[in-house]
Amino acid sequence: MKKTEDTARELCAIDLRNRNVNEADIPALVDRYWPVLANEIRQGIVDGVWPFSAEEIETMTAEYLELIKEP
Repeated sequence: MKKTEDTARELCAIDLRNRNVNEADIPALVDRYWPVLANEIRQGIVDGVWPFSAEEIETMTAEYLELIKEP
């Protein structure tokens, strides 16, 4: 799970930078939204512990998509 988390965090930061999010805000946003990308990466396969419920992922995904949507 650690490799998946690391990759998800990197991808999340890239997405946020591509949307011109303030650099100072990125660490907190990555902490909040990395599970969204990890969920996509893992595609139902868990290597270790997956501490997020389906409801949490659904909520975070909606928030994340709103954050990175095209203007």
